[in-house]
Amino acid sequence: MKGTQHRMTCPSCGKVFFAWRPDELPGAKVKCYFCGTTFEDEAAKRPPLPAPAPATPAAAASATPADAPPAGEPAAN
Repeated sequence: MKGTQHRMTCPSCGKVFFAWRPDELPGAKVKCYFCGTTFEDEAAKRPPLPAPAPATPAAAASATPADAPPAGEPAAN
C-alpha cells in the first residue's frame, strides 16, 4: 500500500506524533497514541478533488508521434 507518514498534533492533549496516511484514503480518522482521542486530520476537512475530464477517443486516435514516419515508409535509423 502506498502512503507516507504525517506529523499530527492531537487537538485534545496537544502532543505531536507521526501517523501513517495511505494515499488512497487521505481523510481517514487518526487515533492519538498518547490519549486515545480519535480525530480527522486536515486532509479529511479539505473538499475532494474534481474528477479529471475524460479524454475523447477521437482525439486520442488521431494523435501520432511527431517523429514517426508516414505509413508505408521505412524508418530512418
